[in-house]
Amino acid sequence: MSSVKKDTRKKVSLMVQLALLAALEVVLTLVYIPIGTINLNFGLVPIVVAAVLFGPGYGALIGGVSGVVTMIQVLTGQSYFYVFLVSQNPVAASLLCVVKTAAAGFLAGLVFILFEKFSKFRVVNVLAASVVCPVVNTGIFALGMLTIFGKALMADEEIGTWTTGGLIALVFVVLIGMNFFVELALNIVVCPAISKALFAVKRARRG
Repeated sequence: MSSVKKDTRKKVSLMVQLALLAALEVVLTLVYIPIGTINLNFGLVPIVVAAVLFGPGYGALIGGVSGVVTMIQVLTGQSYFYVFLVSQNPVAASLLCVVKTAAAGFLAGLVFILFEKFSKFRVVNVLAASVVCPVVNTGIFALGMLTIFGKALMADEEIGTWTTGGLIALVFVVLIGMNFFVELALNIVVCPAISKALFAVKRARRG
């Protein structure tokens, strides 16, 4: 009976923690801090935290939450780029929003598990997951822009004027730009610190 109660408490605790991470993810996905032409956004942090603390599946879950929020922004947004994506292929635009962050969370968790098998330094393992998350997220976005929307992007009169360097320059310089490096830096700095604190709490509870 005591073991059943203990398992129930663990499940409830897990659900509460995931709910908190999901709620935090919604807020952080919506909130940007503009600094010049760069937007500071901490939306990938809860995804990495979920991935390293609870595993790839939960990283994908929180990443999926982020993707759904982004999808709603795209489908209801008034910016020219969002309207363009929806007008061209609303299904692909929606799936791209969800798949890129869900895959980023899953692969971040998978990389963390793999590093844990070979590295005794947990901070290094978390750093690896922190790097993988924005790389996968941005990589899938870039791949989608290049393959699904590429021709339409260059054919559009408005978007075609955003750069003279062709499709590659449009995707990597204009659409992605410095924001990728900012996301990467934020993850590298914030995720290990938060994860270290939460791992310490986890150990204390087990003790």
